[in-house]
Amino acid sequence: MSIGLAPLLLGCAGNFAAANAAPAPLFDSVLDDIRRELPPGLELRLPASIPGEVDLYPFISEATNTKLVISLGITPDCDATQACIVGVIGTTNAEAALATWPPEGRDRTRVSVTDEIQGYHFLEGNGRSTVQFVMWQQDGMEYAVGTLADALTQGELLAIARSMAAEAPIRRYPIRGY
Repeated sequence: MSIGLAPLLLGCAGNFAAANAAPAPLFDSVLDDIRRELPPGLELRLPASIPGEVDLYPFISEATNTKLVISLGITPDCDATQACIVGVIGTTNAEAALATWPPEGRDRTRVSVTDEIQGYHFLEGNGRSTVQFVMWQQDGMEYAVGTLADALTQGELLAIARSMAAEAPIRRYPIRGY
């Protein structure tokens, strides 16, 4: 049984604080970890920038054989169990996610991620815990970016998604000696 990225990311999101040519420098500290932890055949795209003036600290909060989730914390020691998470970025194989595509969520609307790629913006949760997502499928992968609904506008979140879609994908390091 496969669950989509939205429920997984909903469990990782907290208060998230636009987008062009290489992953934003804030991801430099985790690029090697991402390349090691990406499941075989999976790719991840990261945005060139993220709006906001607070320092963000990315870390891998979920790595399985079918998905990878990067969380953004507002403290250097943040982990997946803490309220310091302000945003999430994730990827999974689109084939594995077929059972949950298109994603379900409140106020779901179709959005143009690029001229060729359509995705969805939607909400999950209630009250102060409402999280907004943009999800799309690209090159056999399903991508998602999420934040608290009141942290960014839909346009700002969509700008991050567009930046991700324009970036070259990050791939797993090749396994040597096999």
